[in-house]
Amino acid sequence: MDHSSIRQLLKYTHQNKAEVKRRRLTLFFISYVGSSIMAILAIENLMVGNNLLAFLLGLWSCAIFFNAIFSHLYSGSDVHYYIAGVLVIFMSLSIVYTGGYKNTGLYFIFPLLFIQIIIVGYKAAIIYVIVTMGSIVYGLYTPWLLQANYADEHVTRFLISAFCFICVAFIGEFFWNQSRKEMYRDTLENMRQANTDPLTKLPNRRFLEAVYFARATEDPADYFPLSVVILDIDHFKVINDTYGHDVGDDVLVYITKLMKASVRATDIVARTGGEEFLIIFPSVNLSNAVKLAEKMRVHIENNPYKSAEIEHRVTASLGVQTALTDAQIEEAIKQADINLYEAKRTGRNKVV
Repeated sequence: MDHSSIRQLLKYTHQNKAEVKRRRLTLFFISYVGSSIMAILAIENLMVGNNLLAFLLGLWSCAIFFNAIFSHLYSGSDVHYYIAGVLVIFMSLSIVYTGGYKNTGLYFIFPLLFIQIIIVGYKAAIIYVIVTMGSIVYGLYTPWLLQANYADEHVTRFLISAFCFICVAFIGEFFWNQSRKEMYRDTLENMRQANTDPLTKLPNRRFLEAVYFARATEDPADYFPLSVVILDIDHFKVINDTYGHDVGDDVLVYITKLMKASVRATDIVARTGGEEFLIIFPSVNLSNAVKLAEKMRVHIENNPYKSAEIEHRVTASLGVQTALTDAQIEEAIKQADINLYEAKRTGRNKVV
């Protein structure tokens, strides 16, 4: 798995816990509060004999309420946000047509526009608001099609104030989005640094435990059987003692490149400490994992480390085990570690 893929996993983890939750709670709050207010207004208008307005308010109250209910049932979809935006368009047209209570309905257009902007997001809201305002302007300038009767000066003042309101709302939403993105990038970069080994740029143990294994638990069909390989560079202390720690660091970086060249795009190579690495093969059974580990071992053995003055043959020992479910991950890592020490005990440069 390359650096961009790891970043995407970190992004997924952070975004799901923050932005998705914020959008859902906003939709729920606006939907349930809004549908309740509309239901109350529908009853009031029904009591005073304004049957058409009462019917429309009741209709939109039910539509908003059931859209929120369906968003609970199908929480993985974003379509409910866009349905809410479409409902706002039709509610606005209903208000313009009927005029509301004593032709004061135009005042309710402002909160509806703002709701539209914050629910669908400011980019998509550009289209929604253009359609909404275009329909409203058409209705206001074809008064013979409306039940309501608006004074010309009220129409002009409403459109001017609506234009100013929309500009301010979009400017505010745009800068809020920019500020949130900057904070998000900073948070993501901090997460990346906390989950990455500074020398090899590989993910570390924290990434595996806090991000990767958590993701595998959420979507087991995409990961299991999950095979783990623990790799340890043979006689690494000799390299450090003979050539110095700077060369030792270069060897670690070099071996990292060899390992990454031996795995698939979906596999993980992580540094878990010193000269020890953990390789993860998702959706790979034990027999195939052993073959992949042997391929990696041979590739390392056949490509000695070379620098201006040094050529040193490097080998590695590997322990392999497979987890069939998320409950077996920890046990699989322990068994792979046991297998690694067995490989070292029986001569090194082998896969067990």
